[in-house]
Amino acid sequence: MKRTKNTARLLTLILVLCMVVIPFASCKKTQNVNGYCTVVVATDPATEYKVDLDKVTVDQGLVSILEYLKENEKDFTYEMVDSTYGAYLTKVLSLDATAVSNGFILLMTSVEKDFDVSEYKTEKEYKGTKVVTSGLGASSMTVENGAVYYIALSSY
Repeated sequence: MKRTKNTARLLTLILVLCMVVIPFASCKKTQNVNGYCTVVVATDPATEYKVDLDKVTVDQGLVSILEYLKENEKDFTYEMVDSTYGAYLTKVLSLDATAVSNGFILLMTSVEKDFDVSEYKTEKEYKGTKVVTSGLGASSMTVENGAVYYIALSSY
């Protein structure tokens, strides 16, 4: 009987430790990405940035790239609000979702695993690279070498 109680206490202790440690271990995932990606903002004419990923700490997906651009590119600006689904972009350069009725910032990516797979997806080609609407929010998008991130203003 005493052995059963000790085993139960040990298992309870292990369970409690797992409940405390696992959330902290999985909170912020920092990717080490080498190479370059391209960020295109659909202004008129389009504004393109080539980003050296070796200089970016990627812990918030595309938001990490946007923050890097804001800190290192003289005229780059963006605004966002946090939501229960992650970062929601409201402005990027001159694209302003709040100035358009039912407007929103549309995110497109060349990273296939982030593609929107719904019937509402949009595809386009940018300089020979296929980009598709992202099925993820900006803070969850995958950052990888050679990727193209296309940011546009849209409405519903």
